[in-house]
Formats: sequence, structure tokens, C-alpha cells
Amino acid sequence: MTVRLLLLCCALEYCTLGLLVPPADAAPKPKAAPAQKECPVEHDLDVIERAIGKASSCDAAMEILQACSYGASGDVSLGEAVIHTCEGDFAPKLSAAQRKSYDSVIKRCWSNYRRESGTMYRSFEAFCAAGVAQHYSRRTLKAGAPKR
Repeated sequence: MTVRLLLLCCALEYCTLGLLVPPADAAPKPKAAPAQKECPVEHDLDVIERAIGKASSCDAAMEILQACSYGASGDVSLGEAVIHTCEGDFAPKLSAAQRKSYDSVIKRCWSNYRRESGTMYRSFEAFCAAGVAQHYSRRTLKAGAPKR
């Protein structure tokens, strides 16, 4: 009898608590993640790589990589294509010391997850390296922009 009474009291407390707590609908809604852009070309590695190579800018090349990535080792060649596209903006302008620094950062990206197995880690490395090249490109283009 006392066990039943205890269970009944717990059930009543639970029901009462449910009345005091506002419903989950009243909680603020988390912001939705931005929708990923659709790949603008056929989802074929060679086609994507060519599209990156023909991109009008480094940022456009990176957008294609982001939209068309595989999340696997296939992203390595796509990342390298972005790097090649972006390097056109800054590589000829780097001093020997700047080039050494750039190469060092890129090398760190490519070895970032060297102890991890799985193709997604190769994708992470490719995105890291492509992001570094994009950063250098943006910095160079910004420095070359006319000052107001």
C-alpha cells in the first residue's frame, strides 16, 4: 500500500511539474543552418575539377568546392584545383620568405590528420589547404585594391 501511495504522489508531482514548465514551443528557435548551395555542374570528379579551374575567381572556385565536395578523399584533387586557382592571385608576388611561410602552413594542413584513418580526414585536410590559399588570395587582392 505504501509503495502505491508513493508512486501516486510521484505521479501527481510529475503532472504538476508538467503544468508549471512552459511548453517547448515557447522556447526560442535555434537559427537554421544556411542552406548548402547546389553543385552547379554534373557531380563527376573530372567535371567539378574543370569547373574549379575555369572559375572566375578564387572565391568562386572555393564556392564550387563547398557545393560539390564529397566529404571524402575525392576532395583532395578538388582542393588542389582550388589552390592552383587561388595561387594565381598571389604566388608570383610572394617573396622567398613569404613563399616558405605559405608552404609551411599548407604542409601543416595536409598533415593535420595524418594519424587519423578514414577518407573524411583527407577531405578536412584539402579544405584546410584550400582555405589557406583563399586567405592569401583575399589578402593579396585587398592589399592591391585602390585606397579611398
